[in-house]
Amino acid sequence: MEQSILLHNPGAGDEEHLKSDLVQAIENEGFGCIYFSVKKDDNWIQQLDRADFAIVAGGDGTVRRVAKELVKRTWLDKKIPLAILPMGTANNLALALGIDSTVKYKSHIKKWKKCIHQQFDVGILKNPGGTDFFLEGTGFGLFPNLIQQMDNIMDSDTEKAKEELNLAFETLHTLILNCPAENYWLKTDTDTYEGRCILLEIMNIPSIGPNLILAPDAVLNDGLLDVVLVEEDQREDFAAYIKKLTKGKTANFQFKTFKTKSLNIDYDGAYMHVDDELVLPLKGPMTIGAREDVLEFLIPRTEK
Repeated sequence: MEQSILLHNPGAGDEEHLKSDLVQAIENEGFGCIYFSVKKDDNWIQQLDRADFAIVAGGDGTVRRVAKELVKRTWLDKKIPLAILPMGTANNLALALGIDSTVKYKSHIKKWKKCIHQQFDVGILKNPGGTDFFLEGTGFGLFPNLIQQMDNIMDSDTEKAKEELNLAFETLHTLILNCPAENYWLKTDTDTYEGRCILLEIMNIPSIGPNLILAPDAVLNDGLLDVVLVEEDQREDFAAYIKKLTKGKTANFQFKTFKTKSLNIDYDGAYMHVDDELVLPLKGPMTIGAREDVLEFLIPRTEK
């Protein structure tokens, strides 16, 4: 019997009831299961090596929290696959992995015995003063502003994930029209890029934030990152594009984008984001690159 560790980020509602239902559903499929609420403490970290795989029941932030512990490991440590039960708002990581967040969790659990092991690269940021990692993306300009705005708005709360995503798109549209453009400078092994932009994102997966697809051609394990730019002179077109998406219309926008294994970066903005966290930029010259096959996810087989 394979042993799992269930790492749950309980939201509103009856936590004990959902805990019981999740554990029972997992055990009904023939897996051993030990439960931890990641909101209460970090005792689960010492139990990871006792499991054959870890189950993350939560949103992108919870996946990142668990992944942070696995990223620290060396090649000598046990590699622990992750299975996602998407229970967040955007669930961008689940979307990138082909895990349907609209499907009930029991349906996902039933597929684990015949799943595929998907290797997953991790983005690494570093300079002489520090190192960080990202699963979704990191960047400057609009998205750090959006995170800050949504944190303020969400203090007053919205009820449903769909409402929150719609609100994020509306807020993004307002920010596009008003946020200042900033100078950027990028250098890869082969090219140098510079100019003024309102959005600069280094993507590890296709979408970010409120399921906004910035890098549709992103591959999860190719050792490359997708750099995405919206230049200052694209502001009005980008705002019109987001407005159409907000209204549920089909729309297209020509992002300036390229792939690279690593790049050096300088940007004038006061803040940056790392996944869904707002942070101060690392001081001095920053290098961003991809580290291959750091994580492993369990994903459903494609049905023919």
